[in-house]
Order: sequence, then C-alpha cells, then structure tokens
Amino acid sequence: MATHTWDLGRIHHEWDLDLEPALTIESGDTVLFDIPMAGERQVTFGASIADCSFDFDTIYNLAGPIEVRGAEPGDTLRVDILSLETGAWGWCVILPGVGLLPDHFPDGYVRTFRLDAGPIAFGDGIAIPQTPFFGTMGNHPGEPRKNVPFPPHRGGGNMDNRHLQQGATLWLPVHVPGAHFSVGDPHACQGDGEVCVAALECAMRATLKFTLEKRTVSCPQWRSPGALTSRTDSAGYHGTMGIADDLMEGARIAVRSMIGWLGDEHGLAPQDAYMLCSLAGDLKIIEIVDSGVWNVGMTMPLALFNR
Repeated sequence: MATHTWDLGRIHHEWDLDLEPALTIESGDTVLFDIPMAGERQVTFGASIADCSFDFDTIYNLAGPIEVRGAEPGDTLRVDILSLETGAWGWCVILPGVGLLPDHFPDGYVRTFRLDAGPIAFGDGIAIPQTPFFGTMGNHPGEPRKNVPFPPHRGGGNMDNRHLQQGATLWLPVHVPGAHFSVGDPHACQGDGEVCVAALECAMRATLKFTLEKRTVSCPQWRSPGALTSRTDSAGYHGTMGIADDLMEGARIAVRSMIGWLGDEHGLAPQDAYMLCSLAGDLKIIEIVDSGVWNVGMTMPLALFNR
C-alpha cells in the first residue's frame, strides 16, 4: 500500500479514453491531491462578472486519469475520502441562460468569498459552514470515448453530491480496464440542487484511498458517517413547497418562493437570495406518489442567520 503525490501539471478537461494514465496505482494505495479550482485564472478574487473570462472548454480542471491495476469492467472502485482542505478563497456565479431560473435571472452575477477564516461570510449577518467536497469524482464511462466533463454519467462524474465530504466512502462502477478515475470541481459548500448553476468553487487539497472490489454495483453509491441534515439540526429550518404536475416546475416554484422569503425576512436582493439557495438551501422531493401531482421542497437552515 503506497502513498502517491499527484503531479499538479497532470490536469485534463474532458473524459477521454485515449488519454494515457497520468498515474498507475495498486488497490489499497493512497493519493495526495492539490487540485486547482474550476475557472482557475478565469475568475480572480474580487472580480465582477465583467472581469471574468469563462472558457467552458477548460473551466473544469480534472486530476487524472488514474489507472488502478487489475480493474476490469464489472468491478467496483471504492474511494475513501480521508481529508479535504479548501484553498484561501472561492467564487460563485449566476450565468445567463442556465440554472434552475434562467428567465428570472437573465444577467450574469459573480461573488468571491474568503475561505481562510472559518465559516463563509455571505453578508447581512449570514454565515455558511464550510462543507468541502469534490463535485466531480468518477471512472470513465466507456462510451462515448470522449465527452465533456458534465453532466454526470454511469461512471459517476459531475455528480455534485455534497454528501461526499471528509469521512465518506464512494463506490463507483468500473466500465473500462484500469477504471481511469478522475477527480476535480472542488467545492467549499453547496446545497442539494446547486440551483443557480454553481457551488462555492475553490481549490482543494485532498487525500483519497482507492480499493478495488471484485463485485458489481449497478450505479454509484456512497456512505456518509454523519447526519443527513447536520447543517440544519442546531436551529431548525424554513421550507417552501412547490406543488405541480412536473418535478422541475415544482422545484422552480419552491425556489422562487424561498427567494421571496429571503428578501422579505432577511432583506436579501434577489440575486443574493438565489445564490444562497444554491450554496446552502436543499431541494427535496417531499412527495412523489400522488397521481400526477408532486411536491418539491426547498429548505434553508435557520442556523445560517445571526439573530
């Protein structure tokens, strides 16, 4: 069982089965990573949207591919997340034409935040706990051989699962010999849904342990050592419900209502309220069994607010 240090220069920007493995490891090995943020050199601290130069062909910085000796299609790669440490600052953005509410937020908007002083100071007495994780962790899906880094796929990829925090374990299906694992898109915090299209993007130092299991899982699975809603336990939460005959429309109704509540109750401008929903609010399917009408909730932890 060896420990490897990732070569910072071995970054790629898409899933490509023709890429030579940048690192080959044995089952049981550990890798130390130092991964740049998404949008490295495209966003600077304190920037406005006019200062940013987003290039979506290179915005995702992925470390990989990592070849695991002996991995074959049908196997499972276990990834234990041993440690995660954010960089000094991060950013979040609302982009025209994307996200859950593009018609309501047609203009671009970006904010940057310090991450080296504990909880994230969002403003207006609001502080968000740092809960770092990687938005992208996955094995190459096999087909297509070459593809953009998002959306997620059968090997994992850009899953944006905020529950994959330090201490969690991720199991990924293997679809190609060697697995060809890649990781990136580090986040300092995010709510379930990532509704405005971004989390709090940042750099990340991490320690991951890889174990090959000779068994098959049909889809990515994970296990978390902590409570499902640990951020909301200390002070409760406020929720809004979107009831509609379409899950996406229900999500839109719930988020629009939460934006309104944040403005009325806490004085947030609509752009900041939308961004806070992406960084700290959780979308939940409250009910899906009624015939043709479903209930989607958006919850916001009250512990964020300084009373």
